[in-house]
Amino acid sequence: VISWILPQTEKTKLDNRKEDLFPAERWIRSRIAGEQLNEKLRDYLVSQLRDSAIEAVAPMRSPLWSRKESQRFGLASTWSERHAAYAAGLGTFGLSDGLITASGKAHRAGSVVARINVAHTPRPYNDHNAYCLFFNEGSCGACISRCPAGAISEQGHDKEICSNYVHVRCAEYASATFGMKGYGCGLCQTDVPCESRIPPKK
Repeated sequence: VISWILPQTEKTKLDNRKEDLFPAERWIRSRIAGEQLNEKLRDYLVSQLRDSAIEAVAPMRSPLWSRKESQRFGLASTWSERHAAYAAGLGTFGLSDGLITASGKAHRAGSVVARINVAHTPRPYNDHNAYCLFFNEGSCGACISRCPAGAISEQGHDKEICSNYVHVRCAEYASATFGMKGYGCGLCQTDVPCESRIPPKK
């Protein structure tokens, strides 16, 4: 599994830090165009590998990818870029389910699976919540107050509430305010200690 993280720009994070109900225009544009770029990056890597006679697939670009309803976890999918990045040693999950990486959790993630033997990246953690201050120290929880939908609490992240807010209200806002077809939010990814780094423990 080849996994990568594409950090948000400082300007995009700065704009989104100022918001408390809907995402900044720059964040929405970055979410839409950023994922289009990520799709092209996946396709390019797959084509380069196949040109070298290496079997490869981008799971998110596969017709086999789909969203699912899990009895145990609720909203789920057949492949998760964040979980692939966690398995690849690039980060761990926070209270909001965002992946906290060395570049923080304001990012996009991507991956390609290839039939190739390469040295693996060492995984510098043993716990899937290792970088989250809330889980490690009981401190922080900044993402709770950053969520305008109330989808984050000390019990964790309610994916149903979050999804409805992002895919309905934020999409309506993007269309009505900026004439864009798409969505974004990311408020819980900005103006928090893990926005741009692994937050240091006390």
